[in-house]
Amino acid sequence: MPPADRSERGRSEPLARHPGFGSGADVWLFRHGEVRADWQGRAYGGLDVPLSAQGEADSERIARAFAPVGFRAVISSDLVRARTLGEALARLGGAPLAFERGLAEIQRGRWQGRPMAELFAECGAEIAGFHADPWNYGEHGGETDRDVLARAWPVLERALEGHGGPLALTTHYNVIRVLVAHALGIAPAHSFRLRVDLGGATLLRDTPRGWVLARSNVRGPDAASRTPRASSPATGSAPGS
Repeated sequence: MPPADRSERGRSEPLARHPGFGSGADVWLFRHGEVRADWQGRAYGGLDVPLSAQGEADSERIARAFAPVGFRAVISSDLVRARTLGEALARLGGAPLAFERGLAEIQRGRWQGRPMAELFAECGAEIAGFHADPWNYGEHGGETDRDVLARAWPVLERALEGHGGPLALTTHYNVIRVLVAHALGIAPAHSFRLRVDLGGATLLRDTPRGWVLARSNVRGPDAASRTPRASSPATGSAPGS
């Protein structure tokens, strides 16, 4: 799928559900841990932002919890906050590791690096425009959901073809949101309802009837290991992700 044609903005196309491959494979999508305090509350987007000490510790803990899954491969964003978790999952689980720029977080254009409070005060209409039509909106000079899907979905496909499952992809909120929306056929503007906390994991299963969301926002591979609901779903859609 090519990058967004800016002349098509405003069409708000529905995103067709992907039919799946019928492989039966599990694909775990991991969001990185907490970033360093001086970056919290900023629209860091595609910048290479370091983890906090808590984020580094959580990466190790998550990797230990998921080691028994026996991943066939770990594919990671090359940004250090996701890379740290990918390296830990591969090391503790004995899986091969590869880095893919296609799994990097969404580029935020003029918003990138700015404090979110300042952005909401000065660019509230722009942010609302993105949330209303993320598939097409690019007035801020950043990526659309269409752009993210065009680079991230082929990474998932190549990983399935090359390794089978179970797979681990260590990546970022907006990448996970866009991949899950495509797999399940969720309209782009509705995909912000998906909750993926820092350190949370989402399980997509490639069944003969298509993709299924088998686990959502968990801290361990068992269904009981769910993350606490400490904040509203809108938190995940803020441009700092």
